[in-house]
Amino acid sequence: MKMKDFSSCCASTTFAKEMAMASPFSSLEHAISVAREIWFRKMNVWCWLEAISGRSCFNEYLKMANESIMHEFYEWGSMYEKKFGYVFVTCASGKSSEDILTELKKRFTNKHAVELDIASQEEVKFIELQITQLFSKESSQTVNNGDGNCEIVNNTLDGAKIDSTDNLDDISSTGINMSMQFDLNKVSEEDNKTSDDQQVEDGVHVAKQRFNLNKKP
Repeated sequence: MKMKDFSSCCASTTFAKEMAMASPFSSLEHAISVAREIWFRKMNVWCWLEAISGRSCFNEYLKMANESIMHEFYEWGSMYEKKFGYVFVTCASGKSSEDILTELKKRFTNKHAVELDIASQEEVKFIELQITQLFSKESSQTVNNGDGNCEIVNNTLDGAKIDSTDNLDDISSTGINMSMQFDLNKVSEEDNKTSDDQQVEDGVHVAKQRFNLNKKP
């Protein structure tokens, strides 16, 4: 598969390039394992924001919303983007518009570092769905073309064996050192930001200047 194939799965050029370099894959499971490895260990905050800003996810949520909650949905979405510097993102598969609005309100209370972690986890779920669809499409084309050959490769990334578990390294970008090992069920409600939170907030707002996050589809 080529870089353009993976660009349809994720708007980050770094992600698409790394996936193309790591292909071919022995299976869908192998591809998803590599995708998670790239997302959490080779991409930084800039790349995550590029991926999130590259698709009009919030407009998709608005289309799902009932007329009775559409105004409330838009209002909370605008407040979220103003606070965090990027649009609200969640994997909408299996969720109603009411579910998404409830999640949006709950996550709005999070601190910046915690919320960025959650947003990245939700975005990679969307990417996994797109990769699954890509493999399904490629499989159908292979069958239609009568090509039964399949290249089997080792489950490796740059020669290193991939651990399919969810152990996440610290993300480091422009001085931002953020541990991904957050206890997401214990969000502090203190008004005073810690120095780490402020670093993440500053990094996000600088990154926002680099991308047009308010771009219409």
